[in-house]
Amino acid sequence: MAIKFESFSERGGWWVVTQFALFGLILLAMTRNQDAATVWQATVWQATGWLLAGAGALLTGAGLWVIRDTLTAMPAPLDKAVLRQHGPYTIVRHPIYSGLILGFAGLAVKGGNLVAIGLALGLIPFFYAKTSVEERLLVARFPEYAEYRRTVRYRVLPWIL
Repeated sequence: MAIKFESFSERGGWWVVTQFALFGLILLAMTRNQDAATVWQATVWQATGWLLAGAGALLTGAGLWVIRDTLTAMPAPLDKAVLRQHGPYTIVRHPIYSGLILGFAGLAVKGGNLVAIGLALGLIPFFYAKTSVEERLLVARFPEYAEYRRTVRYRVLPWIL
């Protein structure tokens, strides 16, 4: 059952514009250095940041690999979309968003920049809201999505949300 969309707005284009604006703000904030209190604290920040960024990259990469041919940044699925329920999609329903959150948070933590960390954490409610729209469209497109949602409890952050 294909859902026809007529415009950028109907496909959820403003979600994508906002998403990339948030990414840009985080990257801009990361250009502002903050002084680390000690070398030890800086090392801990950097190690934690790299760990989060690495986990985010792996999760995003795995999610992209699974849906590679039907990827869209828009909330509305492509006409050729197929519901994928394997790989990282068995842990969290939106692993690409999860990985982006972890990746940006990791880069912000690595730099020890509190503004960037705050903005990166702001991706959590943003992606939660975006997935609310996306999941309504997925349920309309794939009747089995309702069961998938019951099976895979976590929407954007594994074991948390």
